[in-house]
Amino acid sequence: MDVDNGMCACWLLRYVLFFLVSLPFLQSEDVTMVIGEVGGSVTIPCTSDLQEKSLDFMYVQRPGSNGNSSRFINGYHTKKHIELTEYTNRTRVDHTQRTMKLWSIRPSDEGLYVCHIQYQTKIILENIQLKVTANYSIPNVTVACDNGSCLVTCSSDSGYPRRDVEWSPNPPLNQSHWRAVNSSGRRDPVTTLFSVFSSISVNCSSGPQLNLSCAVGGALSQEHTVCRPQTGSPDYYVISAVVAGAVALLCFLLIGLFVFKERKARTARVNQGKDYITCNSGNTHYCPLEMGPIKMRNTYCTS
Repeated sequence: MDVDNGMCACWLLRYVLFFLVSLPFLQSEDVTMVIGEVGGSVTIPCTSDLQEKSLDFMYVQRPGSNGNSSRFINGYHTKKHIELTEYTNRTRVDHTQRTMKLWSIRPSDEGLYVCHIQYQTKIILENIQLKVTANYSIPNVTVACDNGSCLVTCSSDSGYPRRDVEWSPNPPLNQSHWRAVNSSGRRDPVTTLFSVFSSISVNCSSGPQLNLSCAVGGALSQEHTVCRPQTGSPDYYVISAVVAGAVALLCFLLIGLFVFKERKARTARVNQGKDYITCNSGNTHYCPLEMGPIKMRNTYCTS
């Protein structure tokens, strides 16, 4: 009985010692999210606890995937110099602030980073998730109309991660009035940035002209008008001829009205300098005022 109690006490002591020894090495499951832009820089914070001064070393690595080993990024050691390879000219560790700065960011830098910090009394492991972004260019929109429908295309380049093209019709269209024709994207093998493309067909017989714009990520295009007669089409020439005829008719009417008023005013000015006399025969004549109607009566009133 005493032997059994002694064995139980021994195993219990072992479990307690194992827990106490392993406690400082437990890894936190919390993940800190940081965002960096392609070509820019970002600071990876390994820890916010700067009270502990007895730092032995710290280093940053990226966990391996698909059976690959972890990749060492950069670090600091109190007793030896650390040689860098891949990230020599793109990272710098500040052991006093427990941070690592990464610049000239690439899409391939996106992913999980693990900070290993060892003090004299404990080890800290911190997980940092780096999200990489790149702004897409202002979308380019082209419109081609023929036979009552318009083909509208939207394209944007040099963005990350891949985004879909979003269309914004004004006024809103029912799905039956337009359809997607093509949507695709490609990744540049050198920069690894994305270019996206989308085209839609709009039924112009369903209503009046329409304004369309597209967006890729946070980049928005200008509005473009579709479903209106295009230069070179038969409808365009018919409308142009009608408009030109209406303008010519309006000009002719205005000129005629001006001539009529001018003649009327001239006649009024001429008549202002004349007086009228009435003969016994009933005939009416006019004469200049300076000659007087009495003097001219015999002249005009003759049998």
